[in-house]
This record gives sequence, structure tokens and C-alpha cells, in this order.
Amino acid sequence: MVSLSLTAILLLSVPDAHEMRPLEMPSADAAMVHVAERPLLFAQVRIEKRVIIRVPRRRPTPLAPMADFSRESVKKTYREKKMGKCVPMNNILGVQMFADRYLDLITKDRKRIRAQLEDKCQARSFYSGFYVEKTDDGKICTGRDILHSRTGAKCEIDRFRELVPER
Repeated sequence: MVSLSLTAILLLSVPDAHEMRPLEMPSADAAMVHVAERPLLFAQVRIEKRVIIRVPRRRPTPLAPMADFSRESVKKTYREKKMGKCVPMNNILGVQMFADRYLDLITKDRKRIRAQLEDKCQARSFYSGFYVEKTDDGKICTGRDILHSRTGAKCEIDRFRELVPER
């Protein structure tokens, strides 16, 4: 019963369609006229979506216990091999500093890729890893993408080389 009486009240309060008159709308030019009482306000909305990938520093293998000093530790040596200009982002597990302008990227498939940074950049700026913006193709490419360190350094990669263990 309550819903019927509420509906009846609402229907009675609606004016008859014959009594309604169309509103006079001001022209578009009238909206552009500045009125002193009404200050002009402008607003702009910008929506951006950024995905940033963090590549952590990969620590070298832990030191051997004291009892293993008698065993000779052989340091692996690598030779550089040419490779393409891009590396898939989702394949990178970590990064190690090598020297001066070189970072070694460690991949999921246990490969090492040496990234040579541009002239003005130092590898030591990336002691705790780096950040890179995700791209549409999902790759880090030389001459295109910028690596950001936590210290504020920004560097491009000049080239990639795959490191192959020497036997």
C-alpha cells in the first residue's frame, strides 16, 4: 500500500505535458562572454598509465665456507658474441655491474648479456639495479629505452653482447 500511495503522490506532482514550455537556450557565443561576477575557470585532466619494471641487482655467488679454501675456485671467463638490438624484458632476472660502462644482465635461461651504456654513464650508478618503462613490444632495445637507477642516473644502452663461457 505504501508504494501505491507514493506513486500516486509522484504522479500528481508531475506537471501536465500541455502546460510545459520549451526553455530558451542561450547561444554558444553567450557562453564565451566574460561576466565579472563569474570568474573564468579552466581545468585540464590528463590520465596516464605507466608500467615500470624493476630489475634488481643480482649478487655474485656466495663466498665458500672456510673449510673449502683448499678447493681451487676457477673464475669463469667469457667471450663476447654479437646479438640483436633488443632483449625481452620478462626474460631478465637481475643485473650485475661489470666495469666502467658495462652491466651484465642475467636471464631466466641462464645466459649473460653485457649491456654497454652510453659514454656519459657509469655502471656504478646501477649498484642496486635499475628501472625501465614497459614498452608495447615488451623489449629493452639499444638506442631507444632508458634505464633509470635509484640514484637518479638515466642512461641509454649503446649495444648488447651475449657472453659465452670459454672452455
